[in-house]
Amino acid sequence: MSTSTTTSVGRCPIDHAAQRPPITMRATDLPAPKAPGIVQTYLFTKYQTDYTEKLRDQLGHRFKLQLRPGPDLYVISDPGDIREMFQMSPDILHTGNGNDVSRKFFGRTGLAFLDGNEHITRRKELLPSFRGTAYKRITAAIAELAERDIPRWPTDQVMPLRPVIHRFTVEVIREVVFGKVTPSRWPELFEEIMGVVALNDHMTAAFPLEQMSPFANWLMRAIPKTGLRAFLKHRRRADELLFEAFNERRAIGEFGDDMLSAMFAIEVDGHKLSDVELRDEIMTLFLAGTETTVSSVAWALEYLSRFPAELDRVRAEIDAGTSDAYLQAVCYEILRLRPPLPMLMPREVMKPIQLGGVFYEPGDTIFASSHLLSTDKRNFDDPKAFRPERYFDTKLDLSTWAPFGGNITRCPGDKIAIDEMKSVLRVVLSTFDLHRPDMTPERVHHRGILIRSDRGARMALRRRKEVPARV
Repeated sequence: MSTSTTTSVGRCPIDHAAQRPPITMRATDLPAPKAPGIVQTYLFTKYQTDYTEKLRDQLGHRFKLQLRPGPDLYVISDPGDIREMFQMSPDILHTGNGNDVSRKFFGRTGLAFLDGNEHITRRKELLPSFRGTAYKRITAAIAELAERDIPRWPTDQVMPLRPVIHRFTVEVIREVVFGKVTPSRWPELFEEIMGVVALNDHMTAAFPLEQMSPFANWLMRAIPKTGLRAFLKHRRRADELLFEAFNERRAIGEFGDDMLSAMFAIEVDGHKLSDVELRDEIMTLFLAGTETTVSSVAWALEYLSRFPAELDRVRAEIDAGTSDAYLQAVCYEILRLRPPLPMLMPREVMKPIQLGGVFYEPGDTIFASSHLLSTDKRNFDDPKAFRPERYFDTKLDLSTWAPFGGNITRCPGDKIAIDEMKSVLRVVLSTFDLHRPDMTPERVHHRGILIRSDRGARMALRRRKEVPARV
């Protein structure tokens, strides 16, 4: 979807009043679960997808959650509401404050924390790092990395595949960020980034540390199993190595279509971005650009290992080497069934609006659910079924299929993510057979704002006896 523009200051180009039904209620009057706020918070944190599905079935496509601490959240999953939300002027809805849980990973000066015109400007400045010649370079590098690295993955042992997938995705983001000029200390930086990301294996990942008291932070550091002490050590060292990499690139003076080169050229109020601002933007990509793709690839292998007909069909297409239509459909279906961000970033209302006849006031927080969209019988036939063929001869409706968000908040690396999924699956399935002793479907495991498979796609890779030559 294209970026919205405004025809005049403070005025949205879409005449929402002419398209929407009259206001029937205020957001504060939306139905809500009867459980106390602390119980809602626990159920949402621990069982978000199942819990919100249950609430949607009971309360409808608009309901209120009382999560503590914090203000009430208004959850929406009506396609019309979400379509209009994506189309609204950037001065009406802000997403920056919704990223506070992630602030410990990548500060708060990057694109994820910018709103309004600042967000639009930064996004335009960074988009060339994901499009055009950069896109061609990155996809070529992904294919080369996949052919080189994936055949070396461990074989003949039942293990979670998620860790090896994750290491591969970090190398892909290195290509996006640094391009052809890899930092001289990249191997060390790589391990420190992996150390930072490891916090997502702990419940601490869901805590907004910067908003907690000094005592609470000290207590969490003192408890080894929170992972916080190791996280802070890795984060500090990763920062040092990134700052060295910035200075090294400046000294070399070699710039191209990579993200770091683009950021070196950005000026805000006549000043270049500081090293901290560079670091925040780059760590955003190393975190958000890897965890989401890792989750999707792991889920794809988890599903394919349980659905032999679909596995045979996609493998036959890969072996033939003449099309990737079914492979792409598999990726679309996985992103629908298991969107890595089941709830899109919360949006704070800055000016009075209405969505679907509900009036929202400034200060209200709207939470759109990509998961509820994708599991709604109104939007998809048999929504819980794994049916990649549903995408044949069908144009994606981005108001019902929204794993990457929408409009100005849509992930700029969406095409790269899908290409990466296809490259990994293409090489894995043409090189290995999937051996899975336990065919019990893996459950959704919540970590902060992300979901992952609870056993990390646990199976064994067994080398195929006859591997067709890939064209």
